Formats: sequence, structure tokens, C-alpha cells
Amino acid sequence: MNNLFCRQRYDVEACRYHAFNCAVTAWHVTNWLWWDITPDVKARLEEKIQRKLNRFEKFQDYVGEDCPSLNLCRQIANGSKHCLLMHNPDPAISASISKGEGYNYGNPIIKEGDTPHLADKVFFAGLFWFQAFLREWNIFPEEPFAPSGDGPNGRDRSKQIRTPKIVARSYPHL
Repeated sequence: MNNLFCRQRYDVEACRYHAFNCAVTAWHVTNWLWWDITPDVKARLEEKIQRKLNRFEKFQDYVGEDCPSLNLCRQIANGSKHCLLMHNPDPAISASISKGEGYNYGNPIIKEGDTPHLADKVFFAGLFWFQAFLREWNIFPEEPFAPSGDGPNGRDRSKQIRTPKIVARSYPHL
């Protein structure tokens, strides 16, 4: 992810598109996750967080509260898709491209009030939340989950971990 932004940061439009696409994709992983969670896992999760997750939207609310980075992705994904966010809008959240010089030029920035966040840090935090959730709730018991590729410090971790086995699943809602 870092490499993508570094290679294209002087192409502001490409950088903007990739950051938007990453936020949208990160948030919409919650759709797939909801349909992969078994009723048993949902019941145990409800017990842990002390509230009902009987609808997809309630699960998304939980994810947004539990992972502030994914909530930032939610606001960007839904705000840009719908032009005007009708449910749970947060006017303090915005996205832009930095206008600094040198390394600070062309970086995607997500602002939360007066606090700027580098977009790649937000996306990595979301990735790590998904990793922890999948592990904690044993969502894919067939094989341990660990992504390959750039780690948070730009190190290639693909030689240190196994990639997950792809398992065919049926999704009744599709």
C-alpha cells in the first residue's frame, strides 16, 4: 500500500482514487464478514458486547465503534457514494491530499476534526482490526489467516507467513 502511494503521489488524481477505493473496500469487507459469521459466533459476540446484532446495520455500527479507523473508512465510503450522508453523518470527517513539499506532497489525509491521519495508517489499522477479529472469533477455522505483502513498516512479510486457503462459500443473499 505504501508503495502505491509513493509511486503515484505526484499524480494527485490517481492517489485520490486509490485512497477512496481503499476506504470503500475496507468498509465493505464488513458486508462479507457479516455473512460469514455463524449464528454461534454472533451469539457469543452479542454476549461479549452486551447488545443484539440481529441486523447487518447493527453489526456495522459495532465495527465502527470498535475500530475508529474503520469508522473513518465508513464515513468516506458512504459519504462519497451517497453525496450526502443521511445516517450517522460525522461532519468533522473529511479527506484530502496533502499539499506539502517533498515527502509530504500528495499524501492522502483523513481529517477527524483538527486531527489529520495519514490514510495508509488508517487502512493498516483497519486491516489489523479485521485480522484480530477473524482470529479471535475463528471465522475461518480451516486455515490460520495472515495476509502477505507490505507490513506496517513497509517490510515484505510474505516469507514469514502462510497465505490462507481459499474456501468456497455460498452466500444466500446474492
